[in-house]
Amino acid sequence: MLRVDRLNRLREKIKGNFDAFITLNPVNLRYLLDYRGEGSILLVTEDKVLLYVNEMYLEQAQKDCSDVEIIPVKKDWEGILVRTLKREKVKKLAFESDIAFSTYRRLSSLTNGIELIPVENFLDSIRAIKDEEEINLIKKSAEIADLAFMHLKSFIKPGVKEQDLVAEFSYFVRKKGATVSFEPIILYGEASSLPHGIPGSREIKSDGILLIDYGAKYNGYCSDATRTFFLGKPSKEYSKIYNIVLRALETAKSIIKPGVPVSEVDRTAREIITKEGFGDNFIHSTGHGVGLEIHEYPRLAEGDGALIEKGMVLTVEPGIYIKGFGGVRIEDLVVVTDSGIEVLTRIGKDFEFKGGNI
Repeated sequence: MLRVDRLNRLREKIKGNFDAFITLNPVNLRYLLDYRGEGSILLVTEDKVLLYVNEMYLEQAQKDCSDVEIIPVKKDWEGILVRTLKREKVKKLAFESDIAFSTYRRLSSLTNGIELIPVENFLDSIRAIKDEEEINLIKKSAEIADLAFMHLKSFIKPGVKEQDLVAEFSYFVRKKGATVSFEPIILYGEASSLPHGIPGSREIKSDGILLIDYGAKYNGYCSDATRTFFLGKPSKEYSKIYNIVLRALETAKSIIKPGVPVSEVDRTAREIITKEGFGDNFIHSTGHGVGLEIHEYPRLAEGDGALIEKGMVLTVEPGIYIKGFGGVRIEDLVVVTDSGIEVLTRIGKDFEFKGGNI
């Protein structure tokens, strides 16, 4: 089904700059058409929307996109596309700059007289502003993820392996009609100092740090959150670091509203951690957009020129990571409103593990 409102926003960006735009990204095809297939190309001009579909996905395309002109292709999709471009008198064709070089080379060899213009964040910046339907789907995915997290807490006990907790989380999410939005990052002890560490056969003990980065995907839309606990009696050092990260998180969240630069959110969180002497241990950006993909535009990072807008769904996730000690990351998922945020992550932030209590 063609999403006319989203298509119109895309055409506004095309107007006056290009004659047409193509995307090969399956996520963008899902966003604009609700199309679930792959191996396809979408051409958008001022008055046409054409979907070039590999024959393997023709039936899927006909089912998903009954209101779009569908052109079945075999191998030579570039040649078929170029014939359309020449028939439509396209002189400037925009394409996403991350396409494969081999694809660009084949296309450029056929487009004599047509200027190929690479663009970055073209649809990403449109997708960053979620409509009501998208926000509701993300809320549902966050709700499922939080339920899975609460379920998981009853399995956390000495002798359980990280990978067993990952499997239990994933199984619960699937029973709720969703999938994981990424492989859960569940790390115990010193391994928690790895921001994107890989869960393995490490066994949970009666004391130590446990970091759980988790999310669900419901009807295509993702959620993302992180909680860090200390099993047993927390050390003074852990308590100190946890409270610094928590203060960075809450302070950064407090300034989020339309018009604020995303870089300012990063600066706010980073400044708190740096003043406490742990600036070198905060080794990633403060957050990112979330939607059909787990990492979307914009990044809450230094040097990013994007401004926060109503409808953006963002993570805020400061962290401190110390080799040989462990890491603390606390992450909330938020949606930007007219004057601030709505927090979608409902899990509490107690740093001591309390079993099934949240």
